[in-house]
Amino acid sequence: MKSKNILSQSANVLNHFNSKNQQCFEHIEVFQLLNSKDENSVLKLLSNMVKRGLLMRLKQGLYYIIPYEQEASSFMPDWHLLAEHLTKGTDHYIGYYSAMQIHNLITQPSLKEQIVVAKQLKPSILKIRNVSFQFIYHNADHFFGAKKTWINSFNKVLCSDLEKTIIDCLFKPDYAGGIVEIARAIHISKDKIKYDQLLEYVQRFRSQAVIKRLGFLLETLEINSGIIKQLQKTKTASYVLLDTELPKSGKMISRWSIQQNLETETIKSAIYT
Repeated sequence: MKSKNILSQSANVLNHFNSKNQQCFEHIEVFQLLNSKDENSVLKLLSNMVKRGLLMRLKQGLYYIIPYEQEASSFMPDWHLLAEHLTKGTDHYIGYYSAMQIHNLITQPSLKEQIVVAKQLKPSILKIRNVSFQFIYHNADHFFGAKKTWINSFNKVLCSDLEKTIIDCLFKPDYAGGIVEIARAIHISKDKIKYDQLLEYVQRFRSQAVIKRLGFLLETLEINSGIIKQLQKTKTASYVLLDTELPKSGKMISRWSIQQNLETETIKSAIYT
């Protein structure tokens, strides 16, 4: 383990934020703490603290305190907890495949954290260690359905609720591992889903792709949701692709105006075997 020599000024910084139980901070907070007008000296201090394994630089101007007992080269904070810090000042929630993980709906973990944001952030993908943080913009019509959700015994994060997670994933299946993963998630959670709320979200989201994919999957999985008639009433005649990760091919299912580019047996076998 790298020797973590803590000089007096570094100790002042660490003690200040540790006393506030604040693990992450911006460089401007250190300027204010040290009452310094010399930006270069403060940046040099922070750079040295990174080199000595005391801090981890998340992005320009944003730092995370590495616990003293941790090896700096391998330390990585809980990805879900970083979402709030990386989007500071921007409305956000953890969504898509990352939300599926929080809701215990996936079998294959991912080295990507997907964060839905109410305004576009650049860069849209930020790499920290070997983890990619993807910021996915939703307009005002699509930005809703988030709540504080437990990720362990001590921490909550803003995450799309179960019903909104399904809606988002059906909107952009390529962000959720494809239709098979989404179908598996719906099957696993079929007894937990609040179908009245799911329908309310569908109506609020106003996406024909979501309506058609949801209706098709509910019937394919033989889930008695009670919302099929309402979905049928709002469905239009234009066709959408079932799985956006696969080529445009397959039979046309007129009942749901779906181009089924993924065999029904493929979907079912992935769920029931």
